[in-house]
Amino acid sequence: MLMGGCSTMTPGNATPAGTGTSEVSSPQSQSSEPNSDELPTDGAPKVENPIDTSRFQQDACLSLTTTQSQQLSLGATGTPVDMPLGNACEWRNPETRGNVQIGFLDKDPRGLSAEYKSEKAGRLKVFIELPPVDGHPAVVRGAIDDRENGACTVVVGASDEIAFEVALQLSRTNVGKKDPCKVSADVAGMALQTMKQG
Repeated sequence: MLMGGCSTMTPGNATPAGTGTSEVSSPQSQSSEPNSDELPTDGAPKVENPIDTSRFQQDACLSLTTTQSQQLSLGATGTPVDMPLGNACEWRNPETRGNVQIGFLDKDPRGLSAEYKSEKAGRLKVFIELPPVDGHPAVVRGAIDDRENGACTVVVGASDEIAFEVALQLSRTNVGKKDPCKVSADVAGMALQTMKQG
């Protein structure tokens, strides 16, 4: 099922998604960071079963296995990408123009609380709470709304302090046919399964 949704992913602009992240998150970093004992804040849900993502924060390209990326009709290996708030990795299919970028937002150690704070401050064009992804709270977030063009960013709380984002662009043939946010959440679920295996 997921293969069908993702196989036809298009490259779109994972860059806009990344850009949205820096735009959205930089103002967040200006506020004083609460003690981790005080998290979550701003209405964000608590992460009931936090996982240790330190290995993946160091190398975000480990977030998807070769089997998983091939199921998504993406390259077998990802390419490291610089992000303002942490390490990221991008998997591309140059033929379909589908791509996925997974990045950790660990330079702002407030997890989903930072996203909820941005929403309360009116900095986001898109903010939608999702059902839990593999048991973890998640939201659709964007400084721009590019869903009509097949792009969507989902942010998942791995713990109260650490969140990661999945910025996805559907393939050309799937734009308008698949829900990019649903596919992005599915990819986030795959990454969580990989992270839980250590």
